[in-house]
Parts: sequence; structure tokens; C-alpha cells
Amino acid sequence: MREYKKLFKFYRKTLFDYYENSFFTSIYRVIAILIFPLFKTLNPNYITIFSLILGLLALFFSLPPYQLDLGVIVIFFLFSYFLDFTDGIVARYQKKTSFNGRFMDGLFDILVGGILNIIFLSHILKLDNYFHFYFYLTILILHPMQHLVMDRYSALARWINEINNNKKLKPYFRNDFLGKYTKLLYDLQHLCIWIIFFGIFEYKIIIEIFFVFSLLASILSLSIHIYLSNKNFSSSSNQKDNSEK
Repeated sequence: MREYKKLFKFYRKTLFDYYENSFFTSIYRVIAILIFPLFKTLNPNYITIFSLILGLLALFFSLPPYQLDLGVIVIFFLFSYFLDFTDGIVARYQKKTSFNGRFMDGLFDILVGGILNIIFLSHILKLDNYFHFYFYLTILILHPMQHLVMDRYSALARWINEINNNKKLKPYFRNDFLGKYTKLLYDLQHLCIWIIFFGIFEYKIIIEIFFVFSLLASILSLSIHIYLSNKNFSSSSNQKDNSEK
């Protein structure tokens, strides 16, 4: 109980504060805090790996001969999201936070998200007869691309700060630039996943709505980072490359 109190005290200022976190980020973090005692002695990287394994199991059980109902399949992803927040809490608790852990966490997030998109695409194409195939294919391509651009922007911002001491660029726009819109699109996508879990509406309709929100989120993220890159990087001289022969 003492550990629960400490964790909730640490996160209470940001939980359900929409300026800091999206609604579902707060939900997943609360669940991660609640299940934290089950994992607190494990290596945080093992928890991260297990979150990826859950995504792979979801893909496995979505294929013949199993082909589990989509409402069951998304349970694997929900538990993967819970663990995605648990590994960070465990790492901080054990004082084992590392850049390797952050790298694995970000990479596996992309892989799990990609697997979910593939499963949704496979499901809807069975019903849609490939009518919107290129629309869905575009979304599959943009999903990892937005993370690549975001990470590239973050790396270059830190590099500029390192070689130009007078620069203090923020690696992430987070809450400072259209943050509420990115959080809203994140929440809407995860709301679709929970609706599929509860089986409230027809899967096809919810998946189509999910993909629309996913497309908007990717376009927004790419647009923001391209705009900020042009705004923040254009006036920064790459002194290191200029001095190399």
C-alpha cells in the first residue's frame, strides 16, 4: 500500500490533466500502477519484450486455424499497452532507467502498433473486397514514418543544442504546439479499440473510423515536425559538418 501511495503521489499532478497526458494515457498509467507489484522485481526490459510478445501472439491467434474473434484479439493489445507503461514505472522504481530501455520501448511501440494495423487491415479487407486497399496501405506506411520523423527531429534538436551552446531547442513539441489535438486523436483511436473490445458496434465501422483517426494523427504529426524543422533548424548552422574535411 505504501508503494501505491508513493506512485500515485508521484503521478497525481499529471494524471487526467489533459495538458500533460491524454485520457487513455492516464487510464493505462493507473492500471500500470495497480499491476506494478506483480512486476516490480523483473528486469524492465523483460517487461518491454513481453509487451511485444503479446502483440505477436495477437497476430498468431488472428491467423488460421485459430482466427479468434477481433474482440478477443484486442485484449492482447490492451495488456500490451498496460505493460508499456509498467516497464517505465518498474525501471524508475529499480533506478534502472536507461537509453537502451527507452530505445527498445519506442521500437516495440511501433512494432505493436504496426501489428494492430495489419490485423485490422486483414479483418476489414475480408469484408471490403479491397475497395479501399490503397487508403489503408497509405496509413500502414505513414504510421512508422511519423515515428521515424519524430525521432529524427528529436535527435537533431539535441545535436543542435550540443554543438550550439546558445540553442535550447525542445526535442519534442509535446504540449506546446497543437498538443491537445494530438492527444485527442490518440484518445479517439484508443476509444475505437475499447469499443471493439466491448463489441458495441459493428467491427468494420469502428475499424474504418480508427483508420481515419490514425491517418489524421500521422498527417498532423508529420506536418508539425516538418514545420518545426523548417522553423527551428533553418537558422542553425551545422558547425561540426562545416569544420570537417
